[in-house]
Amino acid sequence: MIELELLGVSQADENPNPLVLLRHESRVLPIVVGIHEASAIQVGLMGESLPRPMTHDLIKNLLVGLRAEVKSVVIYRLEHGTFFAHLNIEQRNAQGEVEQILKIDTRPSDGIAIAVRMGADIYASEEVMDEAAQEANILEAGEEPDDLEDDDLEDED
Repeated sequence: MIELELLGVSQADENPNPLVLLRHESRVLPIVVGIHEASAIQVGLMGESLPRPMTHDLIKNLLVGLRAEVKSVVIYRLEHGTFFAHLNIEQRNAQGEVEQILKIDTRPSDGIAIAVRMGADIYASEEVMDEAAQEANILEAGEEPDDLEDDDLEDED
């Protein structure tokens, strides 16, 4: 597994769908998400407290109440343009000992929104990175990931 840094959420003028940008070294993994999911991730990144809890805040509160800790979200597969992920959760008993370990299926956007709120790590499989990640210097040049051709992915060396 490859640990990723959440760079943030981006919205291009010509693309109505926001992108979550995750980086490992010189590669960025862009994931198209819905507007509501992008907003939930952004609120979590900013550490904002809303007057009423959003769904991801509710999930966090439930997990904390159940003495569960989200250890990580893992983006493990890309199939027909759809990313698949799961949350790794440890639930502890009243004495603080790990009672059970759970692997719960999630959409990557929801998993990231929860991970941000709980301080959990984000990972992707090497296969996902090999298939979908792009060189970070391409994004810095202002090009959108969906517009890139294979020729644009050559190393600068």
